[in-house]
Amino acid sequence: MKINSTVSSCLLGIACITLSYCAKDDQVRSNHPAPATAHTESLLWNGDAALGASNVWKVLNIEGSGTITVATDPVYGPVWQFYKPAGSHRTEGHGAKNFAAAEGDDIYLGWRSKLVIPANQNTNAVFQWKAYGSGQPMLQNFPIVLSTTTSGKFHLMHYAPGKIGTEVWQTNLLAAVWNDIVMRIKVSRDSSIGFIEFWYNGTKQTLVNGTQRYYARTWDADYCDPKWGVYGGDAADITNFVHGLKIGSTYGDAAPTSVPALQTTLYQNCSYGGWAASFGPGSYNSAALTAAGAVNNDASSLKVPAGLRVTLFDGDNFTGDSLVITADASCIKNTSTMNDKASSMIVGAL
Repeated sequence: MKINSTVSSCLLGIACITLSYCAKDDQVRSNHPAPATAHTESLLWNGDAALGASNVWKVLNIEGSGTITVATDPVYGPVWQFYKPAGSHRTEGHGAKNFAAAEGDDIYLGWRSKLVIPANQNTNAVFQWKAYGSGQPMLQNFPIVLSTTTSGKFHLMHYAPGKIGTEVWQTNLLAAVWNDIVMRIKVSRDSSIGFIEFWYNGTKQTLVNGTQRYYARTWDADYCDPKWGVYGGDAADITNFVHGLKIGSTYGDAAPTSVPALQTTLYQNCSYGGWAASFGPGSYNSAALTAAGAVNNDASSLKVPAGLRVTLFDGDNFTGDSLVITADASCIKNTSTMNDKASSMIVGAL
């Protein structure tokens, strides 16, 4: 495989990922309609888990003993649960039933994901925009991929013809918490027309080229379909919970919908005394904690409603020692060494 020289150092840790793609193409061929004109309607596809697998997926791709089921999340309700046990290779839902992208489409794919995965475990994909068909040359196979790396990163990859990989965006992987994702794809075989834009937890991201739009060839072979789940990481038990799957013509159509937010409240003193600051689901560094009314290195108790998980860190930007709390803690010093040490925090759904 050829790798773009500007990012080869970023990909050394995941060479096995790119090689495994070359080893085996997804052989599933679903019934796909003839090429269509670009879509102009608004909400194009709803992948809500409450609709059931037969109404959402074209094909369930399982290699090994994995399962695709509907679980009940305490905050979001029905969610997809893609479980890939150790020793299995793939547990993916091939979507999107009754939707077919077309050359020239400008579409937004949105969902939220909670990835339960060992630290520094690489995967081939937890999402891929995958090419199919034999009528046109398959030059890319998987033009767009989201995956994890052995260095603890979550990254967005684009593969140009010849499977030349470029790391378009990356961040530290926040595992076992919900993260919102929206991807805009301008569908085109022409790399001067096709492009990718990307939002992570509600914020539009700056990409490898220093802008918020990455021009690239986004259409390969006869057609491309989205796939969600877990592909690769064969040695590990990995579960990808996915909620709010949508494809739309605008960001608002596809962005994961909010629910009445549960909040955790930090307090200065034991027994919920002193200053108080409340936080909904999200990631808060020291500056964000302070902006909400908390004081760095000064929290001694917190209230955590059912359905939330709070991770406190004694360093800024989610570094250093950490403490996970899933219920009210009236006095942190009674159960841990994190008393008066919280400098950053992640609040997420269980």
